[in-house]
Amino acid sequence: MDSTEPLLVIHWLWLGLVLIGLTLFFTAFYFRRQSKRLSKALSDLYALNQKVNQDALSFFEQSWPILASLGCLQMIAKIQWFGEKKTLCLGIKSSIHGKKQVFHISRDDMVFDLEIRLNRKASEPGSLSFLVIKTFLNMLEQNLVLKQAEILTSQKRLERYQLFVQHEIKNIAQFVQLLSEQVSTIQTDKDKLRLIDRLQQTLPMMADRAQKTILHMNRSSTKEYQCSELNLHILMQEVVDMFSLNTKIEGEARVCLPVVLLTEAFKNVLGNFRDHAITEKRIDITIEPNAEAHSVLINITCQRDVLHNEIPPERLFEPFWTTSESGLGLGLFLARELLKQMSAQIQFEQQQKSFGFWIKLPINGCLE
Repeated sequence: MDSTEPLLVIHWLWLGLVLIGLTLFFTAFYFRRQSKRLSKALSDLYALNQKVNQDALSFFEQSWPILASLGCLQMIAKIQWFGEKKTLCLGIKSSIHGKKQVFHISRDDMVFDLEIRLNRKASEPGSLSFLVIKTFLNMLEQNLVLKQAEILTSQKRLERYQLFVQHEIKNIAQFVQLLSEQVSTIQTDKDKLRLIDRLQQTLPMMADRAQKTILHMNRSSTKEYQCSELNLHILMQEVVDMFSLNTKIEGEARVCLPVVLLTEAFKNVLGNFRDHAITEKRIDITIEPNAEAHSVLINITCQRDVLHNEIPPERLFEPFWTTSESGLGLGLFLARELLKQMSAQIQFEQQQKSFGFWIKLPINGCLE
């Protein structure tokens, strides 16, 4: 046996151990690096969500760089946001590569239909990249849930307010009933004086409560839904004068609609021009009847020199979203809801130097 053979075996064994060690080292390095990428991506997603105050649209639009770094090639999103539709294409515009994943996330009037193309590694269900993408989708859905809860909370507040008014009416009615019973039992002058003294103490308080209740109920629901013939030119002029807007109204049309609901809708639309200090520029309003379609089209347009920041149409009708310091973000949302009750429509449009709304009204939109 050659004396060099044991040395050769030891040499190969040592080389094998080195290769195994290097393999383990690079494997550990790879997984450690992937773990850091995963941790950073998740941290960035959570930080972004907090930065945008869990606003679903802002979170979605600003998350793409994080997703792209993890193997997302393209994302096409069809968004329906409180009646407005928007399509976004992020990443490689004409990508046909990668595995396609389809997701649907929705809550009430908020819908995201997503088509995401991932590279081979990111599309594997057990990969770290896919885990981050699923986390992104879960956070997006959670943001929709929070928005839905915000709206429901406001509705609950309104219901509690209505209960409060009902409670006040009940108290006033009970007071009147009790007073009637006491008056019917009075027999002597002494009892009459005692009752007058009691009324002097209690009537001012009850009168104040009644006045407050009346102020909150100054319009009956019957009147709100009662249709009547009206001239749109005159009605629009009244609303314009209310806000002291610089306008030019052209055209006329007569419709049979609930005047209270229609007035409130116009006030909420034109009130936005006042709330955003768009009062110096002239607002052009045209009223165009369409006898064949049994409808009237109202165009409200405002010119501006330069459109510094494009107005996001999908945001305008979202409740509680506003750029006005004095507004609550409910005006256009309420306008659309009121118009829906009359089978009417409203749409926002903008061009390079102008923006505005068009409203389509039925000639006869009486509610049954």
